[in-house]
Amino acid sequence: MIDGASGNAIWPAGHRAALCVSIDVDGRYGETYARTPDPFWIHQTAYDPVGTQRLLALLADHDVTGTFCWVGKVAEEQPDLVRRAVAAGHEIALHSWDHHAYSGMSREEQREDIERTREALTGIAGTTPIGHKTPGWRYSEETFPLLHELGIVWAMDEPGGDLPYFQAFDAARPPLVHLPPSWLYDDYPFFVDRLVTPQQTYEFWREDLDQVRLEGTLMCLTLHPFVGGRPGPSRALARLLDYAIDLGDIWIAPAHQIATWWLERAVTQPTPIR
Repeated sequence: MIDGASGNAIWPAGHRAALCVSIDVDGRYGETYARTPDPFWIHQTAYDPVGTQRLLALLADHDVTGTFCWVGKVAEEQPDLVRRAVAAGHEIALHSWDHHAYSGMSREEQREDIERTREALTGIAGTTPIGHKTPGWRYSEETFPLLHELGIVWAMDEPGGDLPYFQAFDAARPPLVHLPPSWLYDDYPFFVDRLVTPQQTYEFWREDLDQVRLEGTLMCLTLHPFVGGRPGPSRALARLLDYAIDLGDIWIAPAHQIATWWLERAVTQPTPIR
């Protein structure tokens, strides 16, 4: 994509578009945002550690670094997997303490949840997360101002566009960077809400990536280890990465690199602030 005002490509090193692979490691807390814990779903999510290892291996095979969004309780239960992800170069981000929806929390409850999760992940990973994703993308009007106040750089919650955009709350610090997700780029609609083949999922995502590339925008994938980390579904991601890499002009990067690039670029090429 070319910025008409400046004539400059908006992605680094001449890339035409960007792709971010985010992994939500929810563990047995994954369904608590929407319903009373159900033994069926708790048992299904017992696969999370196996799926996480498969996704780590898949990303390593493709020489791709992604963003692993950890529920705090899961990180405490699986610290070795967190450290493996860090050692492999992946970004570690916040995904709440126990996956309860922020839409039902007060500002102070959200603050406590964010700070508790950040403290736990920092202690395990040895690095402080700068990104955040709310459980089930269920946030309140208090969430984004609070994230900004707490020094979070990026959020992946609001599907408000095809490119990163800013939200400013305090002129004394850089704005919050929104990296827009999409339900269509999540593994749930394909392998949980209904069942389609990995090939069909890959073809759907490939068609979207072709359009993203044509328009020069951003595609943010969301996978869950107990879903997209299973043998068959993981092939959809593997094929998409093969395709994106073969194109040669897709910037595949973790969320923090995309957000940082967007902030640095905005110094001379302003991006819309909402």
